[in-house]
Amino acid sequence: MAVQPQFYKHFAGIQYQYRSFNSTHPADDGDASHSNEQYNTVQVWGRYNIGNRLRLFAFIPYISNIHEEDGKKTNCSGLGDISFLGNIRVLSLKQPSNDWQHDLQIGGGLKLPTGHYNKESILRGDNLPNMQPGTKSWDVTANTIYTARYKSLGGTIDASYTIVTPNADDYKFGNRLSTGVSVFYWWQTKKCTILPQGGVRLDATGGDYEYYSRNIKSDMTGGQQLYISAGIQAYYKFTGIQFLYYIPVYQHYADGLVKSKSRAETGIYFLF
Repeated sequence: MAVQPQFYKHFAGIQYQYRSFNSTHPADDGDASHSNEQYNTVQVWGRYNIGNRLRLFAFIPYISNIHEEDGKKTNCSGLGDISFLGNIRVLSLKQPSNDWQHDLQIGGGLKLPTGHYNKESILRGDNLPNMQPGTKSWDVTANTIYTARYKSLGGTIDASYTIVTPNADDYKFGNRLSTGVSVFYWWQTKKCTILPQGGVRLDATGGDYEYYSRNIKSDMTGGQQLYISAGIQAYYKFTGIQFLYYIPVYQHYADGLVKSKSRAETGIYFLF
């Protein structure tokens, strides 16, 4: 969510997200294999305001994940899990002088099990659970976003926590926390608005369960990652673009056997 397009307008857009990891897989004989994972998401998303206080969001992702190990490449692609969020503005202040502006939203939503999840390919060892386009689970998310701006300088603090339920195969992905701080500068020209920005983001994930009903946990899952980010947003009339790039500065994920390399996201918005 982070720094959003202009608060008082609806928007629809297309967003691309990229993440990549290197993984080490220990073996009983002391040797280890190595793999590379790439996660690609193209999603349609948007916001619709009802009155001055209620904001509704929808996210429809298409997933393409690539796993490379020992010269073998496996691709898992398909529709991901569709999500809906609803936020209520509990604080809003915009002085006539426009020197100070505040906006605080709190809300929550639901992720539906619409994405493809192939248990047979996991049991055969062809794919891992986290490489699947979907999770086959119903998840609940709570989130909050606070934005403040004085003249041209502003900042955003956001946090979201997702409670993941066991799927129909009794596999449970770990609950997730994502929180971050972003600082931006509002640069207004005659024809467009430009917002350079930078920040810090923490992602923390609990461990997975192979069989949740029997309390059997999945080894080498869960952890924390801390990123610094830089990016830019730009708006011209009713069109906006965005680009963000993340560099990991601290991470401990899957007992240190999984290393995040980079993250990036870009998108285009249409305001109405």
